[in-house]
Amino acid sequence: MGLFRSVRWRCSATLDPATLLDGAAFGRRTFLKGTTAVAGTLASLSAFGQLVAEAFAQTPTFPVPAAARTPEGGLAAFVAKWQAAGPAIVLTRFGRFLSNRIFNCHVAGTPRAYNLFLGAAGATLAPGTNPSAHANLILDEGDWNGVLYGDFTGLAPLVAGRAFPSRDEANRAALLLIVMYIFAHIPAGADNDPAFLANLLRDLAARQGLPQCEGEPPTFELVDDIEADPTGTIEELALGATRAPGVTATLAGWVHGLPFDQVPPEQIQAAKDQVKNILGVIYAGSTMAPGIKLARAVQSFQDRAEATVIGRNRFRTSARQAAMANSFLAQLLEWEDWTFLAHSGASIVPVVLAVGELAGASGATVLTAIVAGNEIVARAGEFLTDVLHTGNALAIHQLELPLLAAKLLGLEPDGLRDASGIACTQPQVTSIPAWTADAKGLLTGAPAYTAVLAAQLAAQGLTGRRDLLESPLGYFYGVADIASPRRLERAVRDLGTDWRFARQYFNKRYPTDGFQLPAVHATLNVRRQLLDAGVAAAALPAVVERIFARIPFVMASSATMFSEGKSAILDRVLDPNEPDFTYIALLFDGPYAIAAALRDGELTQRQYRDDRVGDAGLRALYDKVEMVPDLTMGVFGAEVTVTVAGQDYKSFVDCIRENVNAGFGANDKFQLTAAEVLSASRMRQVLDAIDHLEQFADVRGFTRLL
Repeated sequence: MGLFRSVRWRCSATLDPATLLDGAAFGRRTFLKGTTAVAGTLASLSAFGQLVAEAFAQTPTFPVPAAARTPEGGLAAFVAKWQAAGPAIVLTRFGRFLSNRIFNCHVAGTPRAYNLFLGAAGATLAPGTNPSAHANLILDEGDWNGVLYGDFTGLAPLVAGRAFPSRDEANRAALLLIVMYIFAHIPAGADNDPAFLANLLRDLAARQGLPQCEGEPPTFELVDDIEADPTGTIEELALGATRAPGVTATLAGWVHGLPFDQVPPEQIQAAKDQVKNILGVIYAGSTMAPGIKLARAVQSFQDRAEATVIGRNRFRTSARQAAMANSFLAQLLEWEDWTFLAHSGASIVPVVLAVGELAGASGATVLTAIVAGNEIVARAGEFLTDVLHTGNALAIHQLELPLLAAKLLGLEPDGLRDASGIACTQPQVTSIPAWTADAKGLLTGAPAYTAVLAAQLAAQGLTGRRDLLESPLGYFYGVADIASPRRLERAVRDLGTDWRFARQYFNKRYPTDGFQLPAVHATLNVRRQLLDAGVAAAALPAVVERIFARIPFVMASSATMFSEGKSAILDRVLDPNEPDFTYIALLFDGPYAIAAALRDGELTQRQYRDDRVGDAGLRALYDKVEMVPDLTMGVFGAEVTVTVAGQDYKSFVDCIRENVNAGFGANDKFQLTAAEVLSASRMRQVLDAIDHLEQFADVRGFTRLL
């Protein structure tokens, strides 16, 4: 069953773009002027979102039965909505991929083709193709309809192998398909429910704008650039740039020279919290089937004992294999952490501990390296993020890891540069479809192995290109779509003066895609309301009539990419004939995370084992989940409403750190995740050791406790 049972689209006859963009109520100049400060940005976007909602509320609507859907009708509706919502999209982080771009839209297997132009303040759709198009999208009619009418995210056809944009076009094509899916729900969901629309506008006003959470990415990147450096940004936009800063040398010098006593205490505390977090999820990952297989394989290599593989099957192996194995285990439940835009701990902590053991480094040096790694990813994530490489797909770990490994081995700055050049000789970029299989742990495990190997080779005098990070044919440009060389300066901006790690660090309370955390938490809040109202937990699959989730756009972009919103994904995960489609696919599935939390009252590793995936009650709840992308949810917000006996039970959760993680610290996370492997007394012993990690003269004294 699809997520939405009926769909409406809006005729554009009564929409006047000039009125929307230049009218007295909300002129284009007013909008742009209002974005010159963060507060003004959010206020303007809120007003803009309300204007869009009100404009479409006044537009005639009529239902389009599934049998009557056409790509042509969906494209026409999208063009009408772009007139109102397009200018807001253009100013966002990814706006450059769509603004003033031409897309050829083909219906596969037919002569039907249309060229779509998306301007900064309007859009046009014409029959035929344009030879100057910036991207070509060729989809089956069913996929066009599924995306344009809001059934599933635009990533789904790409992940399923039913659409094949060229590498040069992939970011533009993927983003357009995601935005098309999101626009299908403007302003009030695919059903255009008047009550939902009224609630949307009410909530927008009550919260005085979009949710703004500490540490989250800015909404309007271009505006922030202009605020930070108006002269330089405008000159670059007007004149271009052909010089990049010396990122490799600067980072190598800074990492090499950073001493423990110059790191602020709150950053050291954040590093200790990250160690607790990552060790815990390594223990949890070691109990899952892929972790058991991986540990068995690495143990069979019989490498020399240099470092510890942590978990249920504890053993020692080479430092590079231990770094890879522990990083692999940390990835298996999507339960680790991230710093600003980059997943960090699952790569940094395993590498630093493994090389620290090999080198006999002190606990203070280990903590310093952890802080340095997070400071780097907090910066580089800003410019390495593009449409297809964001969050866990951000190809960043060949940047920080070899520098940290080389520091721990005692190399000089040039040795750190060599390690960087060796590791980045062969850039590694993730393949998102691979995330359904056991091998997903190699997402961080592979760069961890490469980094340790590179540092060991550099220690023996092997050289690598010492400016490879910033070279136009080097690492940064090989793994991401870089807007301009000047943006690389972000990687080294304010190092050692503006400490970002502690304030931009996010721990995951639940094993799921990070953007789904508020929806899971809201679901658990609603479940407690239901139990308090006398509804029996066992009766929930039968008595729940509807589960309605208002979700942020970022969650919408990926939350149906493996399932297309259908519970058939559960059968596929359990099918022995599809061993490459495992529980890991469910870590990115919004309906599953919501249904499992409502069914069991928790979301841990237990919900991803076969007995829970195959639970009939959980499937029944899955089929009742409906998700609507909602502008008013901001970056991280979510609202979940569960209907029982005609009565709605509701919870809204916006910020992860302030709300989802409130009352849930690093010790709580460790005790939850490690409980299946360690006794209570062992957990207390490990936690105490982490709290005093800087007192270990040799980190091997610490790892012997693990």
